[in-house]
Amino acid sequence: MSVFARRALVPVHRVLFAHRSAHVSVSIWRRLYTTPIVNSTTPLANTTLVKNTGLRVLFFGQGAVGIECLKQLIKELRSDPSCLSTIEVICLPAKYEASKEEEGGPLPKPGSAKVKGQKKKNFMARGRINKPNDTLETTSVSDVASSAGLRVRYISQAPGRPPQISFFDQHDAFKFDIAVIAMSLRQVPMNLIKGIRLGALKVHESLLPKYRGPTPMQTAILNNEEVTGVSIVECRDGRDEGRILAQVPYTVPSDTTYKDLSLALGHLGSRLLVKTLQNLEYTRKLAVQQDESQATYSPVYKTEDFKIVWETMGAKEIYRKYRAFHGFVPIHTIWRRKDIMNVLLIKGMTMPNPKLPLMTEDFYNRPPGTMFFMRKSPYIEVPCIDGDRLHLTLLRVVGRTDKTAQQFVNGYLRLNGGLRMLTNPVERKKPTPKFVYPPGHPKENVDQECLDDDVGF
Repeated sequence: MSVFARRALVPVHRVLFAHRSAHVSVSIWRRLYTTPIVNSTTPLANTTLVKNTGLRVLFFGQGAVGIECLKQLIKELRSDPSCLSTIEVICLPAKYEASKEEEGGPLPKPGSAKVKGQKKKNFMARGRINKPNDTLETTSVSDVASSAGLRVRYISQAPGRPPQISFFDQHDAFKFDIAVIAMSLRQVPMNLIKGIRLGALKVHESLLPKYRGPTPMQTAILNNEEVTGVSIVECRDGRDEGRILAQVPYTVPSDTTYKDLSLALGHLGSRLLVKTLQNLEYTRKLAVQQDESQATYSPVYKTEDFKIVWETMGAKEIYRKYRAFHGFVPIHTIWRRKDIMNVLLIKGMTMPNPKLPLMTEDFYNRPPGTMFFMRKSPYIEVPCIDGDRLHLTLLRVVGRTDKTAQQFVNGYLRLNGGLRMLTNPVERKKPTPKFVYPPGHPKENVDQECLDDDVGF
C-alpha cells in the first residue's frame, strides 16, 4: 500500500473506531489526519486518538469545591512533568454564583400584610431570600479560570428547560479526553459530553453511596454526622451512581458550618482528584461498584427548609440548621415592626456556655423567639422551646445591610424582651397572636403577656 493511500485511510478507521459517527468536525479531522502511524500492521484496537502527552480536560465547577479543584488542576498543568495538556472551563456566570441575597425567590404568601414603601396589600413579607449557590466568596470559578488564561464557557438554564452551554455542541466534546465535574449534576448538560473519550469523573462531597444527590454537605450537618468525606466517582447517565475510583474520609468538627466544610472538602478533594488523574488507568482497574443497599440521598432544599419554626425547634436543632446552610442560604424568621412584616436573615449565631448568666430574671417567662439585649452586649439572647437559648451576633433585614447585634439593638429595639420573632407573617391590622406551646409542654396553659413592641397596630 502506498504512503498516500495509507495516510488517507487513517482518519476514517480511527473515526469509526472512536466515535462511530459520520459527523466529525473539521478540527477533529485535521488532528486525526496529522497523527502519525507506527507501522501499517498496527491493529485497529490498539490505535488511540491522543498521544501520551497529557489529558485534555473539560472542567465543570462551582462554589468553593470547584474553585479548589480548578486551582489544583492549574497547578498540575503548570508542573513538569504533568498529566494534563489543556483545561477548558465551563461554569455558571459569576453574577449568579455570587448572587446577592435580595435577588432570590420570594417567600410563601400565607396571607396579606402591609409592605413598607409599596401600595400593594397582597405581600406577606418585605424582601426576598437569596438563591442557592451563594457561597459568600468574592472569587468565583470564572475568576480563577480567567486569571490563569483558560478559556471559559458559561452555562445558561431557562426555567423549565435543560441547561445549555454557550457556543458548545456535541462535536466540541470530541476535543477532550475526560470531563471533571465539581458541581451539581442538575446543572450539567450530560447529553453534550457523551462524546468525551474517557467519560466524566465527579468530585462528590460524601462517602458514596451515602448522600447521593446535590446537597451532601448540608444533609450531613443536619443529620449530625461525625464523619463524611470526598469521593471520586464515574458519572453514569448523569448520576453519581457509577464506580468509585477513590475516597478519603474527613472528621466533621462539632461547630463547623457549610461554608467551612465546603472549604475543607474542597481542599481535600482537589488533591485527591489530581492523584486520581495521575494514576487514572490504575484507579479504574481497582474501581469498585457502589452498594445499592447502602445508598441514601440528599434532597433539594426549598424555602420552607430555611425557616425557623419557634413552636417546635429547640436551640440545638436551630443551631444545626444555621450551620448546615450558613454560606449556602441564611436561615430566616419573620420580624414584625408595627404593621410591617420583615424577613430577618440570621447571618451569625452561637450556642452560649450554659454557665453564662442570663440577661434578665424574666428570661424563661417569655415565649421562644423573644429578643433580650443589653446596650453594650455583642449578642442578642433568645429563648427556645426546649428551655435552652441562642445568641444572635449578625442579622440582616432583607433589603438592608448586615448589622451586628449592637447595631440592630440601637436601630430597631427599644424595650428589652418586648419583641418576638415569628414563624409566619400575620395579617395586617391584627395583633400578634399569643405563642402556642405544643401539647404536653410544661407551659402549654401559661398565658403569655404581650408587650408594646410586639403589638401589631
